[in-house]
Amino acid sequence: MKIAFFTSATALFITTACGSTPSVPDGGTDAAADTTPQGDGGSTPCSVTSAGTTGILLTGRLLKAGGAITGELLVDGSGKIACADVSCASTAGYADATRIDCPSSVISPSLINPHDHTDYATAPPIDHGQLRYQHRHDWRTGKEGATALSQPKTTTDPKIIAAAELRFVIGGATSIVGSGGIKGLLRNLANFKDQTQLEGLTGKTTFFDTFPLGDSNGTILTSGCGYPSIRSTSAAFQDGNYAAHIGEGINLGGENELTCTTQASNELVTNRTAIIHGVAFNAKDVDVVRAAGASLVWSPRSNMSLYGDTAPVTEYHAVGVPIALGTDWLASGSMNMLRELSCADSLNQKYFGSTFTDEDLWRMVTINAAIAAGFDSQIGSLDAGKVADIAVFEASTNADYRAVIAAGVEDVHLVLRGGTVLYGDAPLATALNASCAALDVCGYARAVCMDVAGVALADAQTAAESVYPLFFCRDQTPTAEPTCVPFRDSYPNGTSATDFDGDGIPDTSDDCPKIFNPIRPMDNAVQSDVDTDGTGDACDAKPLDPQSQ
Repeated sequence: MKIAFFTSATALFITTACGSTPSVPDGGTDAAADTTPQGDGGSTPCSVTSAGTTGILLTGRLLKAGGAITGELLVDGSGKIACADVSCASTAGYADATRIDCPSSVISPSLINPHDHTDYATAPPIDHGQLRYQHRHDWRTGKEGATALSQPKTTTDPKIIAAAELRFVIGGATSIVGSGGIKGLLRNLANFKDQTQLEGLTGKTTFFDTFPLGDSNGTILTSGCGYPSIRSTSAAFQDGNYAAHIGEGINLGGENELTCTTQASNELVTNRTAIIHGVAFNAKDVDVVRAAGASLVWSPRSNMSLYGDTAPVTEYHAVGVPIALGTDWLASGSMNMLRELSCADSLNQKYFGSTFTDEDLWRMVTINAAIAAGFDSQIGSLDAGKVADIAVFEASTNADYRAVIAAGVEDVHLVLRGGTVLYGDAPLATALNASCAALDVCGYARAVCMDVAGVALADAQTAAESVYPLFFCRDQTPTAEPTCVPFRDSYPNGTSATDFDGDGIPDTSDDCPKIFNPIRPMDNAVQSDVDTDGTGDACDAKPLDPQSQ
């Protein structure tokens, strides 16, 4: 691997020559990541056609829940969406706004990352080869005879945190539920100690809970609830919504965590809960989540890298549980939301029978992510009255939601947070904020408009050099990127003519031959089929009804 950095006070140029990644089936890369180029991504598809006195008017293809429309989006002087419709001409402030026309773009809610340990972004991804684990405490602490991983250290260095957040901004994001944060870039929807990091949103933040069972010492129980210290309900919900790591693994120890966080004395799974990971669940467990009205934060890349498996998302989807995408952390997850989308898209096409539509995937990084964080009344969709968190993506090749799913960093042309520009094509960004700093992204002129106390763009660039690049171009696989391909000793060969879904079970005996559903340690040596009707949970429309065949 060769990475060369050339820096100045205002620009970062990155060139790479990609090396090898751990050997896994199907090449170890995202099957859908680079299949559809987006056009040149450089010459902006948008232009400022008139300078106004207050507000912004964007014209182009608007991505809305339930369908896309060609129309106009008006941002008022307070940074809220005043109108998102075919025409906004009759809306107050229309004539006073700066007009930006984007005829070959899609205008989307900006992306929201509902889960990342940003304060651990102090080292590159961990290379653990073909090692796979059964529970998070196995790689954390070496439990169950496993080889523990050397993990990155946490930091409060604002320059490192700024670099971590800027990676997401360059990929079209404006909000995060993060374990670390700074004021001036992403909204941190979890920072209950510093409301200023909400960057203008109102209300209570999400309690980000890494150890809801008090099990940081590595306690794993397969029955009973004798954990060190289970979070009380009053503590969990004191700050609004609750985002908790539950069921991160594929064994009974992971499943038991749901049992103990839903017991009568510890009702931690409610309609204000986002379950982070939720991997060690069967259809009965997923129904518990559904009945509670909770949501799922899915981190497929990190899950596949560490466990060779991930949450049973086709089951969550079938019963209507909102699914959001989160990157987890740099150590085993995606460097930005576009790479996490790429991973989810690849799995959907190759392993999950295309269960999810393009709009479903797009919702995972917009409105569903806002739901998971408890801020869906303010952000996550292009609706009048909501805060104008907006990203504009290239759409000269891919249309509508697919333009976001298939995007690389070259295709992100404008990012607004509350109607204020954070990043974008230099002509657009500087027209909205003359103090933005120049940044070369894959040879294209972009600008960053960060306002972080004591941290300039050059500081974030230098910090990034010490850890991991700010971005990679479309034709580059990110250095040492964790795999997004299912792999364990029981299914080492990937998909094949006789194993369509690559779960290690021949199609002739697979109870869900089109959808990945391997035998997990928690499933008593068989594929999960809770209602024993012969159709596996992963592809059973009614997995708790034995008469549903």
